[in-house]
Amino acid sequence: MDYKVNDISYKYASGGKEVLRHVNFSIEQGKVTAIVGPSGCGKSTLVQIFSQVIPKLLANGELAGSFDVPDKTLVSVVSQSPENQLFGYGVEDAIAFGMENMGLSQEEIAERMDYVLDLLSLQYLRSRSVATLSGGQRQAVCIASVLAMEPDILIMDEPVSSLDPNGKRMVQNILKQLRANGNTTVLVDNNLVWSAGVVDHVIGLLDGEKVFDGTRDEFFRDFALQEKLGVIIPQEVEIYRQLSAHIPELELFYTVEEGKKQLEKLIGRKESDIGGLEEEKKETVVSVHNLSKTFEDGFHALTDVNANIAEGKIVAILGQNGSGKTTFVKHLNGLYKPTEGDVRYRGSSIIHKTVAQISRNIILVFQHPEHMLFEETVEKELSFCARMQQVPFTPEQLEEVLKTYHMEEDRETFPLNLSMGKKHMLTILSVLFSSADVIILDEPTLGMDGFLIRELKAMLEKLSAEGKTVVMISHEIPLVFQTMDEAIILNQGKKIFEGSREALARRSDIFEHINIQLPAVVQLSRDLGFSKICYNVEEFAAMVMERRGA
Repeated sequence: MDYKVNDISYKYASGGKEVLRHVNFSIEQGKVTAIVGPSGCGKSTLVQIFSQVIPKLLANGELAGSFDVPDKTLVSVVSQSPENQLFGYGVEDAIAFGMENMGLSQEEIAERMDYVLDLLSLQYLRSRSVATLSGGQRQAVCIASVLAMEPDILIMDEPVSSLDPNGKRMVQNILKQLRANGNTTVLVDNNLVWSAGVVDHVIGLLDGEKVFDGTRDEFFRDFALQEKLGVIIPQEVEIYRQLSAHIPELELFYTVEEGKKQLEKLIGRKESDIGGLEEEKKETVVSVHNLSKTFEDGFHALTDVNANIAEGKIVAILGQNGSGKTTFVKHLNGLYKPTEGDVRYRGSSIIHKTVAQISRNIILVFQHPEHMLFEETVEKELSFCARMQQVPFTPEQLEEVLKTYHMEEDRETFPLNLSMGKKHMLTILSVLFSSADVIILDEPTLGMDGFLIRELKAMLEKLSAEGKTVVMISHEIPLVFQTMDEAIILNQGKKIFEGSREALARRSDIFEHINIQLPAVVQLSRDLGFSKICYNVEEFAAMVMERRGA
C-alpha cells in the first residue's frame, strides 16, 4: 500500500503566494523516500501538511488537495530543532512524553524506553538533564522520543543536522532496520551525503512544484538537476560527476573503496610521494590555558585543555557530539566561566569580563539561529549587532550584503519566517557588522542547501583574507577541509590534536580514534599516491587527468 500526496497546493494567507502548487507523488510503504529542494522550496510546508499541523493548528491558509492515508495512521515528525520537541527536565521525561499522551501503560512505556535507548546507544544519557546535553545528543533523544511512539510513517526533517558522524551512522542504521521491518520513512533533507546508502526514492521540489520523481540512482545521474536544486551529494558522487565527462567507462560509486577500485584500474597506484611539512609561524589572538569545566550535575565537560588560536586563520574545532566543542567555544565568548584555567585575548584574561564586553572582540553565532533573532525585519536584523555596539555602517553596506547573499526580496520579512538555512545565514551576516575580529560559528551549515553552503564558503575565505579569525565547529568534514587552516580536536573533554590542515590530513590514526572519516578526496589522493593531498573535487579530478595523461 502506498500513501498518496494528491494534488496539494497551499498558501499561508488568502491572496498570498502559493508555496506549493499541484504536488502529486506516492510514498511507498516500507521504503525510504527523500524529499529534496533548495531552502524555501516548500519542503517544510509539506511536512506540516503530512503531520496535520496544517490545517489543524495553522488554519488561516488555503489548502487544496490531500494527503491520503488510512484512518488511525500515526504520522510522527522528528523536527530539525530538537529544542522545540523535547519536554521535561530529564531525558527519560522527554522520551516518555509522547507515549504518555498516547495513553500507554507505565509497563509499556518502560519497555519501549529501554528498547529505544538500547537501539540508539543512549542508555548512558538516561539520567542526564536535557539542559546539559550537547546539540547532537538532544537531537538523538528527540529521535528516540519519536521512535518510542512506533509511528506508521516516520518523517525526519533534517534529522542529522546537529549530529556527529557517529550519530549519522546511527540514524542510517536505524533507517536500514526500519526499512527491513517494513516501516515507512520520509526524509526531508537537502543533504543526501549521509543517507545515500539507504534512500530508495527521491522527490525533487523547486518553487513549490515537483520537478523530479524517481530512484536514488536516477537522481544521482542527473547532474543538471542536482545543481538546480542545490542538493548536497556525497563527495564520492561529486568525484564521479566531475570525472565521468572525461572517462565515460567510469561507473557511479558511493564509497571511497568503490572509487579506489575503479580509479586504480584506470590510473594505477604509486607509492605516496607527498612532501614534508613546513609549519608557518603565527600570531596568537586567543589562548586557552589549563581549561577545565565541571557542570553542577558533576559532568566533566573539559579537562585541562590548552590551545592557541592564530590570528587571521580559519580554525576548525572537531570531535564527536559530547566531546566538549560547544562548551569550549562558550568559554571563548564568556557564556561559560571555567572551573579552572584561563582564557586570554591578545594576552589579557577575559574570564572576569561580561559577554557584552567580550563580544566587542569575540562574538559567537549560536547553533540554533532562533536564539539570535530579535528584530522585526531581515534588514533591521542585519544591523542589530552594529547598532548594539555603536559601530558605524551605511545603507549602502547593508544593500551590498543583501544583494551579495540574495536576500533583497527578504528585506521586509520577519526573520523567524525565513527557512532554517536562511535564518542561519542571517545570524552569520549580522555579526559581519560587529566590531569583533574573532567570529565563532557553531554548526553554521545547519539547514543550509548547497547554494547557501557555497556562499558560506566564500564568506569564510573573505573574512580570512580581511584578517579576521574564524573559529568553526562543524561536522561537515569535506567543507572543513576545504576551508580550514588549522584544527583543534577534542575527545571526551580532552584535546588530542592541534595543528595545521596538512598535518591533520596525514593523521589517519586521529580520525580512526575519534571515528570520523577523512574526506574522500583526501583519502583517495593519499591511497593513489598523488604528489600532494587534495582538499576539493576539482583539484582531485585535475590530478587524476594528469596521471591519466589527458
